[in-house]
Amino acid sequence: MNKLKQVAKSSLLAIALLVIASNYGCKKEKDLSDMEDFQSTSQDISQAESIGSDVDNMTSQIARTGTFDQSNPSDANHDQFNFLSCATVTHDSINHVITYDFHSGCTGADGKVRAGKVIVNYTGTGHFDPGSSWVVTFDSFYVNTRHVEGTRSVVNNGFNSDSNMNWTITATNMRITRADGSWRTWNSVRNREMVAGYGDTDWQNDDYLINGTADGTNSNGDAVNCVLTDLRREHDCHWITSGTLQITPGSRPVRTIDFGSGTCDDQATVTKNGVSRTITLRP
Repeated sequence: MNKLKQVAKSSLLAIALLVIASNYGCKKEKDLSDMEDFQSTSQDISQAESIGSDVDNMTSQIARTGTFDQSNPSDANHDQFNFLSCATVTHDSINHVITYDFHSGCTGADGKVRAGKVIVNYTGTGHFDPGSSWVVTFDSFYVNTRHVEGTRSVVNNGFNSDSNMNWTITATNMRITRADGSWRTWNSVRNREMVAGYGDTDWQNDDYLINGTADGTNSNGDAVNCVLTDLRREHDCHWITSGTLQITPGSRPVRTIDFGSGTCDDQATVTKNGVSRTITLRP
């Protein structure tokens, strides 16, 4: 009888240990899943936003200078479109087409390797002229190993009530495909407001605020909606320096990416369900 009790006791202990181990394993898996959820989605969306904003900044710089700035500052955070004459700009004024050609690959001062072409078809008299518009498309365009596709349509709205020039940008069927074949697509409408630097010839002091909405999906079938609030892009920094992205990924909890208070760095804070973590942004 004592032996039976001992066996039963041992069995119960074994079951309890299995339950604890199982719960620990589930918790560990959940913790890892939560971390991935915090980081991966936020990094992907921030990266997509940054790539689109880079294209807009390139267009603005070329509108000012006619080409990419080839100065070579010591601070790699600045002047990200310095390609040391590797990239070429072609302007077909008869057909109103500007082409940025990165050929088989050009490394910018920001460390990103761009390849292929960005093509701008424009109407009107110029980037900074109210009423002008243009459509940006891509021909085998890559940023590092990521393939960028889609269309960005831009309209110059002139000056707003704060006397700042602003543009409406509509991104249609944008898609970033990684080297492993996974991808993310999105559509968006945003307002890009020039809050500093207008009226001079120095493109590096240009600052923009971006507000709008976006929605998209990824190769796992995960849908997402975003609200962009006062995202600040400064031409002398290749990171978003402040503002927030509110992300609603399908049925999962809302999370907010806060890009900080103006420091030029690759750090942001993601908050979900009242819990905040710091992430490193992808180039």
